[in-house]
Amino acid sequence: MTSETPERAIGEAQIEIVANGTPRSTRFEDTYCDAADGLGESRHVFLEGCDLLRAWAGHNTFTIGETGFGTGLNFLSTWHAWRTSEHRPNRLNYVSLEGFPFNAVKLAEVLKPWPELEPIAKQLIDSYPFPQPGYHKRFFENGQVSLTLLFGQALPILKSLDAQVNAWFLDGFAPDRNPEMWRLDLFQEIARLSAADAKLATFTVAGQVRRDLERVGFTVKKRKGWGNKRHVLAGHHDASKNQTPSKSPTEPWYRVKRPTIAQHQSAVVIGSGLAGAFTAHALKRRGCKVTVIERNPDIAQETSATPAAVFMPRLTAGASLDGDVYAHAWPHLLNELQELASKGHDFGLRQCGVLQLALTPNEQKRQTIINTDGTMPKPLVQLVSAADASACAGLGLNQGGLYFPDGGVLSAPRLCEALLDDVVVLTNHRANRLEHEDKQWIVSDGNDTPIAKADSIVIACGLDSTAFEQAAWLRLTARRGQITRVPPTPTSQTLSCVVAGEGYITPADGGLHAIGATFDHVKEGERGAALKPNRKSDERNLEHINILAPGLIEDIVSSEGSWAGLRCTTSDHLPIVGPLPDHEAYVHDFSELRHGHRWSEYSDARYHDGLYVMTGLGAHGTVVAPIAAEVITSQIFGDPSPLPRSLSQALHPGRFIVRDLKRQTK
Repeated sequence: MTSETPERAIGEAQIEIVANGTPRSTRFEDTYCDAADGLGESRHVFLEGCDLLRAWAGHNTFTIGETGFGTGLNFLSTWHAWRTSEHRPNRLNYVSLEGFPFNAVKLAEVLKPWPELEPIAKQLIDSYPFPQPGYHKRFFENGQVSLTLLFGQALPILKSLDAQVNAWFLDGFAPDRNPEMWRLDLFQEIARLSAADAKLATFTVAGQVRRDLERVGFTVKKRKGWGNKRHVLAGHHDASKNQTPSKSPTEPWYRVKRPTIAQHQSAVVIGSGLAGAFTAHALKRRGCKVTVIERNPDIAQETSATPAAVFMPRLTAGASLDGDVYAHAWPHLLNELQELASKGHDFGLRQCGVLQLALTPNEQKRQTIINTDGTMPKPLVQLVSAADASACAGLGLNQGGLYFPDGGVLSAPRLCEALLDDVVVLTNHRANRLEHEDKQWIVSDGNDTPIAKADSIVIACGLDSTAFEQAAWLRLTARRGQITRVPPTPTSQTLSCVVAGEGYITPADGGLHAIGATFDHVKEGERGAALKPNRKSDERNLEHINILAPGLIEDIVSSEGSWAGLRCTTSDHLPIVGPLPDHEAYVHDFSELRHGHRWSEYSDARYHDGLYVMTGLGAHGTVVAPIAAEVITSQIFGDPSPLPRSLSQALHPGRFIVRDLKRQTK
């Protein structure tokens, strides 16, 4: 775990309800809002303090940063104001830190006193994340309003953030109760993240707070207070007055220019599997004009055509980049599935739960660490005994394991259909060539006939991503996966959740279990033949299940309709997500990396402007595709990242070039 990665455990808010239903923190011995009129206080101190209705006028996108989400009252009052504002921005981003979050039940209780907020408060409560450390992004108003909750210690998690904030609400508990929220080094991070002339408002007028804010470039002044408080504080930022300017925390080889509005009016996504479909959905949610290009007669015909996509988190014992990526990806996926299902989309979702059995002492030890390290809160993962595992599965099992109650199975092709429901898809079109002319990308077929053009392109076609000249240097590996489908036996027909270990078996659906999946290396010249199911792979799948649950399906002698596909993987088992480097320029500009020169000796990385790639999703594409799509879309639009910097850099396409250059000896 790097210094920028949020901690792997987090505490919940400790509250009591006092006068007029006002919540009070017993940890900090302070109330969350004014007892007489918390909503009026929020509007006066923060919205009026930042002159918000005038400040956001003329902005296409406006970003607010907050220190101390608490009850969410400031967010709701801002959202309510956005709804009724005549000159509101087209999109509102709200980013808020919270070290000790409420749970959804308590949140609903403390928001009851404000009936005018009830319609939007209910939406917040329904999508509110469990208190899991890290980043949690939610969308409202058909994507026009976004909330990014950052759960963790204030300074480390603020250091991990990439954003450009137009207005700040400083709303931690009073400095004498919670000094960690009012430190100079935290204000330095706020200054780093501030856009030109960013506004600031806070209830405190403490002398040290004023002096430290002025040191980092904020001009502040007192204004009329609220209730029993005589004064509150308001101000704006001027970077030229910052006495302690901080350097960019991003290495030059990972820096990306912030886009202009004109750069994200239209986009083409190449590929209609899970990677392409989630990306198109995320872009469409931003109001972007999206076209998807698919070479097959229908969408999701290749790897994403799997007949049963099992989804469960991929966690690691102890801190690791890949474990932290998937820990962030899991709640993001669950929220996306919930949102799609709430809109009436049927994609065969069965959240029957997934049971990952611990078959060896090492696996038992690993699962115990995962269960206790706080990476994922108890509602999302449970360590169960053999007896409890048997109850979850609906049949007798000899081992316990980790139980993920929200995991299950879905139809990947139908999920892609739901994601692309309102997106233009051009099927039977093979994209072969990408050219950049007059600040737009032109996509052509094998005959050099233009298919589409757009401001941005996202290559999301798995192993075929390297067919484009600009991406030919990417190192991708094919892994064959075969799924075996068998009818239930008298023993297996009671199976009620997915049981997994080295393989997995799903509850019967349509009279068949899905058992999988092999993970075999495939040479490039053998890819076509690898798509044909074979008996040997069926036997291996059945063998793995009979190790998980002896006797469950051993009397099956034949399979029905086995399926094989090719997964696209990378050497470090993480997807490739982000802007596509200009390989030749990258190698030239950073050729001296092995010498360990200072960052200042390097210019910022050069990319193919407006060209992005999302590939290498491996065996967990269903889980990681949604957050990977959000990473790319946030980069295209210049929105706050949905992942800490260390994790988005772990997905960066240029990471392999950087590693090679650092290892060179000549």
